[in-house]
This record gives sequence, structure tokens and C-alpha cells, in this order.
Amino acid sequence: MPRKKTLLFFAVIISAFVLMSYQSKKGRQPAGGILAGPLNASHAAARSLSDFLLRPFRMMAARDEENQRLKKQVEALSMEKERFQEALIENRRLKELLRFRDTQTSSVATARVIARGMDNWAHTVLIDKGSRDGVAREMAAVTPKGLAGKVISVSEGYATLLLVSDINFAAAVRLQGARKEGVLAGTGSRKCMLKYIPYEEEVKPGDIVITSGLDSLFPRGIPAGYVSKVDSSGKGGNFQYVEVIPFQDDTKMEEALIVR
Repeated sequence: MPRKKTLLFFAVIISAFVLMSYQSKKGRQPAGGILAGPLNASHAAARSLSDFLLRPFRMMAARDEENQRLKKQVEALSMEKERFQEALIENRRLKELLRFRDTQTSSVATARVIARGMDNWAHTVLIDKGSRDGVAREMAAVTPKGLAGKVISVSEGYATLLLVSDINFAAAVRLQGARKEGVLAGTGSRKCMLKYIPYEEEVKPGDIVITSGLDSLFPRGIPAGYVSKVDSSGKGGNFQYVEVIPFQDDTKMEEALIVR
């Protein structure tokens, strides 16, 4: 039965096209010809049948076109939402930095990170402030989270920061609770080392490390990180082995405050 319906469907379509072709060929006959009336009627019927048969396909094509238009509109709205979300996050971050700047009497400039060092061993970033903004070598870079690094080179409009994690970085610090002084040194990884802490000093994970200001480079009292590991077994030679995780993850730093 389905096969008969299919054959009938194609027969109707073929008949419609035959009638249309026949009318086209006879179109030059006089308007008053004997076959003009029946052929015109046949042509109208064929055209109506053709419109009826093609209507579902036209509707499907229109639906597909509308779906494509709506899809593009949804994609555009999604991109706009992402841009708005990123702007909102950046706005919150900048507000926090500006509030932090207001608490720092020695602030020089608020800078944005515009590039990162390509050397895997050198942990550096390029900022968009330079000598014309008052930035100079050996100035400290801090964020609301804590110590970030220091300025090592300056041009008129840019400066390079050496980050806390770099192996060449060092800062005079102290344990906030015990008040014992030491040196925070980068290791080239996420963790830093707190050097020169004697065995008799009690150090435990979670202790806060802050800058001491005794190196005349970093302002006193800037949070630097927290103790993550302590080894007093003697493997560290004459001093305890103390690991510190900086509060500021340099891979997530996007702005910094440059201070004297």
C-alpha cells in the first residue's frame, strides 16, 4: 500500500509538469483557440497543485532560515554576556586595587600587566607604566593580596617586574607572630623559601610572613605569604627548611601597585 501511494504521488507531480510544459509549448496559439480554455484551466490546476506540493518544502526552508537567524542572535547575546561578565570582574578588581592604593602613602602608579616573560626560568611581567609615570628601578610591586615583585628595568612608558617566584628574587621578611627575621627567596616555582630561620625558633604551617622593611626596598608590613611546610630534621643545614606560598599568585596577577 505505501508503494502505491508513493507511485501515485510521483504520478501527480509528473502530470503537473507535463501539463505545464504542454501549456508552455501551446502558448503561441490564438487566445480564441479551441484548446485555450481547457489548457488555461489545466495550467492553473497544475500551478495550484505544484504550489500545494512545494508548500511544505518552502515552510521547512523558511523554518531553517529562521533557526539560523535565531542561532546567530543567541551566539551574539552569549558573547555580549561574556564581555559584560569580564568587564564586571575587572571593575571589581580595579576597585579593590584603588581602595588598596588609598591605604598606601608611598604609592607611585597603578599599572596593568600587558605581557609575560617568555623565558621559563625568568618569572617577569611587563607593565604599562614607566619613568614618565614616576616608576623607577628597585621600586616594589604589590597587590591587595600581597607582595608581587620589584621593578628591574624601566623605559619611558613601560617597566619590567621581577616576580616573587623568580630564583633571583629576595626580600627581607619576618614571621608575623614570632617576629623572627629571615629572607624570602624565589625558587622558580609556586613556592618560595624562607631562609635563615634557626632551629630554636618555632615555625609551623600557616604562619604569616610579612616584609620587614630592613632591606630598604620593600615597605614594612606587606603580607608576603604563609608557611606551607617546615622541616626541622637538619636537612636544611644550619637552619630550618621552611617553604612559603606567596599570597599573590603571579600567574593570576593582572594589575599591580608600584610603591617606593
